[in-house]
This record gives sequence, structure tokens and C-alpha cells, in this order.
Amino acid sequence: MGARTSWYPSLNAFADRALYDLTFKVPKEYRLVGVGNLVKEWQEEGYSASHWTSSVPFAVAGFNYGLYKVKAVDDPTTGYRIEAYTTEDPPDYLRQNRFNLTPSAMAESAMVDGENSIRLFEKWFGKAPYGRIAITQQPQFNFGQSWPTLVYLPISAFLDSTQRYLLMGGNAFKFADFIQEVTPHEVSHQWWGHMVGWATYHDQWLSEGFADFSAGLFLQLVEKKHDKYLKYWDRARHTIVDKNNFGNRPNDAGPLWMGLRLNTFKTPGAYNRLVYPKGGYVLHMLRSLMWDPKTGDQNFIDMLHDFVATNLQKNASTESFQEIVQKHMTPALNLEGNGRINWFFREWVYGTEVPSYRLDYSLSNEPDGKVLFKGTITQSGVSDHFHMSVPLYFDFDGSISRAGSVPLHGNQTAKEFQIHLPKKPRKVMLNGEFDVLAEDVVNKEK
Repeated sequence: MGARTSWYPSLNAFADRALYDLTFKVPKEYRLVGVGNLVKEWQEEGYSASHWTSSVPFAVAGFNYGLYKVKAVDDPTTGYRIEAYTTEDPPDYLRQNRFNLTPSAMAESAMVDGENSIRLFEKWFGKAPYGRIAITQQPQFNFGQSWPTLVYLPISAFLDSTQRYLLMGGNAFKFADFIQEVTPHEVSHQWWGHMVGWATYHDQWLSEGFADFSAGLFLQLVEKKHDKYLKYWDRARHTIVDKNNFGNRPNDAGPLWMGLRLNTFKTPGAYNRLVYPKGGYVLHMLRSLMWDPKTGDQNFIDMLHDFVATNLQKNASTESFQEIVQKHMTPALNLEGNGRINWFFREWVYGTEVPSYRLDYSLSNEPDGKVLFKGTITQSGVSDHFHMSVPLYFDFDGSISRAGSVPLHGNQTAKEFQIHLPKKPRKVMLNGEFDVLAEDVVNKEK
């Protein structure tokens, strides 16, 4: 048996859901954690034995074991039990260094991130049926994985920033982004992958892309500083549009819908560099388009709840997701004027176009002490049938206000518009939350 390999009979993995009844025996010094619920533990013939069962069907099953110490908390908000399984010592390949590394010291932090993730995702995506989640340490340094009720986190997630710096030097600063995102990404797979699976390789972005969106949502709503959230989406944008050594952008490899077939000789790694971040951007853009000044994100939240409830314990397709979005159509999504959402999926799931934007504006004082904003917005680098609506933001001394969105069609400069502002803004920002995946955005005051 090897790590992350199939070890039981299965009929096409995610297409084959079943109830599981699992009994394990491991050397007595080890503790094992499996999927589902622990029925009992006992000692047998010098081995530690445990019995695990699932109360709902799972598409896959996994386990982890080691010289674990266990911490647990019962969250009164969600009713979830969050467990952390960590070791006193690092894996052998890290034990040779001169630093004192104790992964179990970071167990509390892992539990907090797990607890916050469950709270957040239940609110945004719907109630999860599992009742518990185990956050477990594994030897891999930069790899996480999620099973129903069970998450593998890399050993690096159980080291503090000083320890990572001592091990990695300056690379630790960039790696910190991965550490902040890996727990919410993997926990969100309880929804995106396990509660709702994917039908074919065309639809795997419904798992990985949705998990990337979830990690960004976590940064926005849990982290104190908003800049981490903005940097997250800017980094995702660069991952999609920056050229590789062959001069090709991952986005040029083909539409998001192509999945694993995006990887070619001239676009190696395009699957990871497109399906994850662009899949996340699809949800990020839908959220922006469905935002309402009175109800905020409620339209978007209702849509995701419906998607999960409709496809619970099923394998969703891109088409079934489009049907749910269509069901929750809002006036802001009706950019073609026909009451259909086809345009959005044509552009962002089945297409490869990426627009550029330019805002030209002026600010002038008015007699009543207010400020008059005049602006024009240009969309370029796209075909004539390309539609998008781009939000405009004003920064009033650190307080960011969304003024509205401007719908654009093809390579177009919108008619000049005016807004009366209470005072002069510190900054004017088109696409200020990276709401639209764009090649370039220019804000220019006349």
C-alpha cells in the first residue's frame, strides 16, 4: 500500500458512492484516524484496532496514522466536532536539521482554521452532513488533500513562520500564502468534491475551482486585513495570464471546460494553472455580478445553497451548474437582454477571451462642497459579442464604496457618465476587487 493510492475495490471512484464499514489494525504505538465516525478502539494481539462507519454514502475513503497526539473541540455554533492529529516530532527528512520542530505545538491553530472554515462554508454553501472533521498532519511539505471528514495537511502547516524561515530562507515569505490558504481550500472540499462531486474531467473545475474560490472567501471574511484577499485574486490573475517559457499563457491552452487536456508540451501544468484559479474566478465574477446594494451577497449565497442541495451526494456537471445559475438569474446577469445566462458560460467556461479595461475620469469641485465625477470606461481585446459588467469603487479615506457597475459590449467605450460624490475620493478604482478577470486595468485621471 502506498500513500494516496487505491487500496480497496472501487467502480470508477467518484461515480461509486457507498456506505463504509472499516476495521483497521496498526502497530500498537500508532493511532489511526479514518473517514466517517469512530465506533470503537481496542488492543488486539499487540495491535491497535479501530472500527469506523459512515452514516452517509461516500465516494472515496481514506485514512491516516502516526504517532499522533489528539486535540478536539465541539463547536456550539455548527455542532461540528473539529479534531487535530499531530506528532511531537517532525518526519525523518526534517529531523536532521538543527532546529527544534514540534508540529503538535501548532495543533490549536489548525483547529481554529478548521472551525472557522466550517462556520463560514455552512453559511455560504449549506449545512454539511458529516458532523466531524479531522485535521491531520502528513509528511508532505507542500501538499494537502481532503477526504470525507478527513483532511491531510502538509507538515509545513504545523510549523510557525520562524521555523519555515529557518528551513526555507526568503522563500518562506511566498510560501506563507500557501499556508494561509491550504486549510480552507481542503476543508471546502467537504462540499466541493464530496457532498457534490463532478461528472467528468470536463467538470472537475466544479471541485478545484470552487475550492480556490472558497479559500479566497476565507481570506476576505476571516483575515483582519483586506489586502490579503486582494493579493489572492491578483495572484490568481497572474497565474492565468502570465506567459510561460514558450511564450504561452495558461489561458491560451484552451477553455476551462477542457480540464486535464489543457496540459500539452507547450503548456505544461496548464491544468493546475487554469482549472484552479480560473475556476475560482468564475465564482468570484458571478458573486460580483449577483451582488445587490440592498441585500449584498444574498442572491449568490442562495444560488450556492440551491446548487449543493440539488446535487447533494451526486456528481454535478457544468451544465447542471449553469441550470442553477439560470434559475437564480438577476437583472444584472441579463447582459444579452434575453433572460439567459448563456453569455457568461460561453465567455468564461467555454471560451478563452480575457478583456482589458481603461477608466478615464475627472474630479471637479461643486458649489455645495461636493465633488463631481465624470468618467468613461473602455473594454478592449475581445470579440464583438463579448459582454461584461465592471464595478467602480471609490476610496474615501480607507472606506471603500462600490458605486455601481458599467455594462460593456465588445470593444466599446461607454458613454460618459457622472456621479455626485460627498467629497473627493482618495482613490478611484475600476475593477477594484479584481471582480473581472482582466489582462490589464488602467485608471487614469484627466
